[in-house]
Amino acid sequence: MKQAKHFILPAMLMVFGSAHAQRVPSRQATQPQQEPQPAQQAPQPPQQQAPTLVQSAQAASCSGVANKAITAMKEGDFDGATQAFDPKLKPATDKLQQAWGSLTKQYGNAKSVGSVDKGQMMEGDVVVLLPMQFDKGQVGAQAACSPGGQLVLLRFGRMPDATDSKS
Repeated sequence: MKQAKHFILPAMLMVFGSAHAQRVPSRQATQPQQEPQPAQQAPQPPQQQAPTLVQSAQAASCSGVANKAITAMKEGDFDGATQAFDPKLKPATDKLQQAWGSLTKQYGNAKSVGSVDKGQMMEGDVVVLLPMQFDKGQVGAQAACSPGGQLVLLRFGRMPDATDSKS
């Protein structure tokens, strides 16, 4: 079986991913070194929490917020698209316009934006993957929404073609 190839656009990651990465605190614990005692086991490092499924209402809400922002970008309303973002993580309008330009240059015009009712909870945010159809293929929009219902991350990547998976 061929591995699915995902192409994430560096411009989108730069615009949307860097602000989110800055707000997520490091999960590494700093504990003083102690002499191991023969009767005790060494402390285990903290494990990252596995993503959990979210209720369909939460996923649908995040999907709607992302769809609204993407539709605004599709229509050229980049100021309107930024309104869907958390104010602390809102991308600059010109950066958003450049990133969308890079996406449409590579994939053509956006034809449709899907919605979903399933998602995952990761680090306190609801994460969904919206299918999008462009002139030159399918693209996936990964969106993460804060507990307040605002976008904290939006990035795009190529969806695998049917020929990328085993028939």
